[in-house]
Amino acid sequence: MATRRKGSRRWRPSRAAGAPGRAAAAGRCSPLLPPRCCCCRFWAAAVPPSFLPPLPRPVATACPAATRWGRRGGSLDGGGGLGARGPPFPVVGSVVYQVPLKENHVLKRNVDQQLRINITYDRSVENLLPEKRHLIKSKLFPQAISYLEKTFQVRKSRGTILLSRQCATNQYLRRKADPHRYCRGACADHTRCGPVIVPVKHLQQCRVCSENEWHCGPTGLPDQEGVRDADFVLYVSALTTERCGHENIIAYAAYCQLEAEMDRPIAGYANLCPNMISTQAQEFVGMLSTVKHEIIHALGFSAGLFAFYRDDDGKPLTARYADGLPPFNESLGLYQWSNKVIHKAVRLWDIRGGKMLRHAVHLLITPRVVEEARKHFNCPILEGMELENQGGMGTELNHWEKRLLENEAMTGSHTQNRVFSRITLALMEDTGRQLISPYCDTLRSNPLQLTCRQDQRAVAVCNLQKFPKQLPQEYQYFDSLDGVPAEELPYYGGSVEIADYCPFSQEFSWHLSGEFQRSSDCRIIENQPDPTKNYGAEKYGPNSVCLIQKSAFVMEQCRRKLSYPDWGSGCYQVSCSPQGLHVWVKDTVYLCSRSGQVLTVSIQMNGWIHIGNLICPACSDFCDSCPPERDPPASNLTRAAPIDLCSCSSSLVVTLWLLMANLIPLLTGLFLCA
Repeated sequence: MATRRKGSRRWRPSRAAGAPGRAAAAGRCSPLLPPRCCCCRFWAAAVPPSFLPPLPRPVATACPAATRWGRRGGSLDGGGGLGARGPPFPVVGSVVYQVPLKENHVLKRNVDQQLRINITYDRSVENLLPEKRHLIKSKLFPQAISYLEKTFQVRKSRGTILLSRQCATNQYLRRKADPHRYCRGACADHTRCGPVIVPVKHLQQCRVCSENEWHCGPTGLPDQEGVRDADFVLYVSALTTERCGHENIIAYAAYCQLEAEMDRPIAGYANLCPNMISTQAQEFVGMLSTVKHEIIHALGFSAGLFAFYRDDDGKPLTARYADGLPPFNESLGLYQWSNKVIHKAVRLWDIRGGKMLRHAVHLLITPRVVEEARKHFNCPILEGMELENQGGMGTELNHWEKRLLENEAMTGSHTQNRVFSRITLALMEDTGRQLISPYCDTLRSNPLQLTCRQDQRAVAVCNLQKFPKQLPQEYQYFDSLDGVPAEELPYYGGSVEIADYCPFSQEFSWHLSGEFQRSSDCRIIENQPDPTKNYGAEKYGPNSVCLIQKSAFVMEQCRRKLSYPDWGSGCYQVSCSPQGLHVWVKDTVYLCSRSGQVLTVSIQMNGWIHIGNLICPACSDFCDSCPPERDPPASNLTRAAPIDLCSCSSSLVVTLWLLMANLIPLLTGLFLCA
């Protein structure tokens, strides 16, 4: 039964199971509440998901500033790695909900951008053996994060993430028209995210109320710098915790703080059990899959977050109380979801002897999950996707049913060849906070809009094109495309039929009069373009990768200026150094201090000046060891002095004078002979 916590007492609203709660009758207090909280009875009211009214004004003076002491439960955590068992959720009170973010951090309109994850490594990672530390910091997490950032999008966010401080007594209150939590008596000495102590620089100012509740305000250090340019902060540790003592636990993860606007996790942790970290090459793929699996739990695939899922308009799928939180289920230790998210069904179960039993299952029934499950099983009446019903509280309800999706990466144990299916991607999109990046949606046109293949080893082009006939309805994916009328959308899809017409960025080749010239693979030295056509000053070879061009490169020579119509990416040589990733353009080296940094290129080659801009990739995409990302030095931001092939340089003047000096004897001889 769903309950509400109030200090150390409980208030159980009178209602039928699964029905919305009802407010206490006006003018009366629940007998389970202390008299001083009669004025706060409105906290019991449940409201429709689409209507979350502001907090009512208190009706008595016994509760100044319309406050309420709260003590919140935790949530089921990720269910950790291989055959995870053990504690199903963090300690009560360790999860902070409704964390306010500055500058209207989340926009409810459908504006999105690629997910940005900030990794903060705990000191325990630094204390590992060098080979394990290198594996975690240079391979496992950079590759996992790169995959997730490319796969998921979030509704466009602004501002800085500042985490709320935890309370010393685990009790807090909220004041009317104030989004912050106020701790009763004092804030905790340390704020934790799972087993990790959060750095002070990531925290908001401590806010407290006195024991008698009459005085509330900020105290101690002001708001710190926080985490900029990120949608989620992941704290990574390698601690030998109690949970690591359970058999076959490689890693486990969960969220620890949710923002207020969309209930989106903004911070979480991933702990790797030190004794289970393997540096053997043959186990890397499995380790990488496990890390991705755990981070996805922290981002949204968790029973503790089901009650916080939202629809496409940003409205909660589960009814909320006036404080914006759903009912709390004491028996499960998490917030109770509605039947718009999870549906309990009974199946007829075949057993030996030709008999059948009734078998209860839980189905996740959000719209995109239902759609993908029906496609996968070719069953148009399937209610949803079944959740795991075994494995203990760390595995039950937190994974797909193993019997049905055997090697899907979000099942509860690792058996073989794990893959992330469209069903898992659909679930993440149905959280209302994550969107799935499409393959690509840029029309193949002339001139070409170039990009990079996903592994950044080749120049590529999106193979989205128009077909002469409408595609079969099941392959008509687009509701809109830039510049395409609605009635023509059924004609558009990817050029590869056996990829179900899904468009993707594809390597290609150049031909002249039907004859092959070269391909777009950056690593093949024979693909080096002719010097007269090498507008982007590219370099193909074994150490070259594909980089995005921010603008078209221009070739200049005196009053002549040329640019190539096909642009967007090119192949350039890179190298790794203790300072970070180096990009070479001819003989000039540029340092990439951070991903997304713009390099201003101006070099002389074959009698031409080549001018353009390149965008730095992440160092970890190509280097085993990288320094922390930082702003580039001033020298990297200043464009080099422009090269002018037409001006009279000092060397040119000297050369001309030497020529004149050599001509004087010749001219004198000719004059005398005459």
